[in-house]
Amino acid sequence: MAKQISGDASYSRARLAINFLGSMRLAVSLLVLLAIASVIGTVLNQQQPYEDYVLKFGPFWFAVFRDIGLYNVYRTNWYLAIVGFLVLSTSTCLIRNTPRMLREMRDPDLVVGSGYDPRGMANNTEMFSPLGIQSASNMVVAAMRGRGYRPKLHESNDGVVISGRKGRYNRLGYILTHAAIIVFCAAALYNADIPVKLDMLTGAVRPENNFHIPLSEVSKKAWLSDNNPAYRGTVTVPEGQSTQVVYELAGNGYLVQPLPFRIMLKRFHVAYYSTGMPKDFISNIVLYNNEGKVLKEANVRVNHPLTYHGVQIFQASFVDGGSLLKMKRYMFNDPGAEAVDEQARVGQSINLAGTTYTLRLKGFSLDNVVPADAIESRPDAAHKHINLGPSFTYIAQSKSASSAEFKTYMQPITRDGQSYFVQGVRTAFGTPYQYLFIPTGPNGSIGLFMKYLSALQKQADMNSGESTKRYVLHTFKVVVNKYAPSMTTEAEALYFQSAISAILQLKAYPVPFVVTLTGFDHRWAAGLEVTKWPATVVIYWGCAVLVLGIFILFYLPQRRISVALRALNDGTEVIIGGASSRNPYEFTKEFEGFVTRLKSALQSQDDRKENDDGQLTSR
Repeated sequence: MAKQISGDASYSRARLAINFLGSMRLAVSLLVLLAIASVIGTVLNQQQPYEDYVLKFGPFWFAVFRDIGLYNVYRTNWYLAIVGFLVLSTSTCLIRNTPRMLREMRDPDLVVGSGYDPRGMANNTEMFSPLGIQSASNMVVAAMRGRGYRPKLHESNDGVVISGRKGRYNRLGYILTHAAIIVFCAAALYNADIPVKLDMLTGAVRPENNFHIPLSEVSKKAWLSDNNPAYRGTVTVPEGQSTQVVYELAGNGYLVQPLPFRIMLKRFHVAYYSTGMPKDFISNIVLYNNEGKVLKEANVRVNHPLTYHGVQIFQASFVDGGSLLKMKRYMFNDPGAEAVDEQARVGQSINLAGTTYTLRLKGFSLDNVVPADAIESRPDAAHKHINLGPSFTYIAQSKSASSAEFKTYMQPITRDGQSYFVQGVRTAFGTPYQYLFIPTGPNGSIGLFMKYLSALQKQADMNSGESTKRYVLHTFKVVVNKYAPSMTTEAEALYFQSAISAILQLKAYPVPFVVTLTGFDHRWAAGLEVTKWPATVVIYWGCAVLVLGIFILFYLPQRRISVALRALNDGTEVIIGGASSRNPYEFTKEFEGFVTRLKSALQSQDDRKENDDGQLTSR
C-alpha cells in the first residue's frame, strides 16, 4: 500500500512539473524577460573595453552592471538559462498538445463535449420550428454546408446535436509558431558557443588581460580551438597588412580565435556627408590560404559582408592605422631656441629630449568638420560647416606621473581676420577640451609668437621683472620689424592683441612645450567583425515557419457552430451557438446571417424538399 502511495505521489509531482513547464504563464514570463534583456543588449553597446564603461557609468554602477553581465548580455549564464528554459517550456507544451491537435485536424468533432454546447458559446440563440426533428436536422445540415462548414450529426438522449467547424487547420499555426520559437532559441544556444563557456568555468580556457603584449606572447590558454563551431570576434587591420586571428572580449580580457584563412586589407576608402559624418566606408579585402593562394577578394561595406565557407566578415568601424606624423616642438621655457623636429607613428611613444616628458601619439584624424559659427564671427550662409583639416591627439606624461591630453589642428583657423594655431587640452579624460589660441604669423606658423615670447622674457629679465605696457608694445614692434616687416598696421594691431591673450592663457597651460603637426603619411585601418554562426541558416528557416504560423493564426481562424435539436409534440426546439478563435465582431455578423437563413428555412413547410441533398447518417 505504501509503495502505491509513493508511486502516486511521484506521478503527481511529475505531472505538476510538466504542467508548470508547459504553462502559458511561464512561457509569457520567460518571453518578457528575454524582451527586457534584448532591449538592454540593443541600447547598451556590447563587448566594449571595460575602460569605456567605467568612464560612462562611474566606478560604482560599472561594478554593478559588470556583476550582472550587462556588458555581454547575450552570452551571460542567466540569459542562456532563460533561453534554455524557454526551449524546455515550449517543447513541453508542443509535445503535450500536438497529438490532440493533429487528431482534431484529421477527424474533428468525433465526440461532442462541453465546448460544443450551444448554450455555453459566445453567440447563441433559441427558436422553435414546426418541422419534425428529422426535417429540421436536414435543414440545419444544408444551411451549414451553404456557409462552408463541415457538419457532423451526433445523437443524444433528448435529441440531436449537429456541430460544424471551418478553419480546422488553425491549430497548425499554433504548432508552427511554437516550433519556430524552439528553433530560434535552440539556434541561439548553439551560436552562444556554450563549449567555450564550459571550458572557461573549468579553467581549460582563461582570457588574457594584457592588451599591450604581442600576439606571440599571449598565453596558450587564451587561444580557442581552430575547430570552434561558433564564434564572434573583432580585429583591426591596417592598410597593407593582414591577420589570421580575431579577438573575442571576455570580461576584462580577451580570447584569441584562429581563422581558417588570412585576411588582408588591400585598400580602405571613406566618404563623408557635408556635416562630417561618415557616409560610406569600404574595405577591399583579400582572403588567402596558408599557402598564399587567393581564396576570395571583395569589397566589404556596412550591411554588405563578405561570406566564405560559413564565415562572415562585416565592416564595423575604421580608425587610424598607424599614420606617420611629422611634428615640431617648441619650448615655452626656452622660446628662443630652434624648434625640435619629432617623428613617430600613431600608437607609438617618444621621449622628448631635454625634458622629463614622454609623448604618446593617440590618434590622427584626416578631416574635422565643425559648424562654421563655432570658429568664425561671420560664417558664410552657404557653408554651414567648415573642414578644419587634419588633427592629431597625444598624451604628455611626465616622470612625476602628471599627464594631460592634447588635440592639435594642423591648419590655422581664422577668426575676426586673425589666423590661429589651435590646440585643445584637458587634464582629466572625459572632460571637455579647453582651447589654446596662438596667433600665427605671415608664414602660417607660431614662430613669430615664440620670437616675441622670447624677447619679452629677455626684456623682463633686463628690467628686473618690471612689466609695463610701454616696453611690452615696444618689444613687439622690434620683433615685427625684424621678423615680419611686411605686416600692415592693422595686421600688427590684431596680432598684438591676440598674442597678449595667448600669453595670458599660458599661465594655466600644463606642460612647458607645444607640438605642431607639419606633415603626415596617412594610413587607414578597418575594424572588422568576423562571425561564424552555423545556426543562422536554421534561424532563417525558423523565420519562414514563424511567418507562416502567424499567417495561419491570423487569417485562418477556427469557427464553430453547434445546433441542438429536441423533439416537441408540435415541432422541434432549436438552440444555436457559435464561437470563433479570432475576430469575434466579424464572426457575430456571420452568425447572425446564418441564424437568419436557418430561421427562414425552419419556419417554411415548403422547404422540406430541399432536404434531399443534406441527408446524413446518425452516429
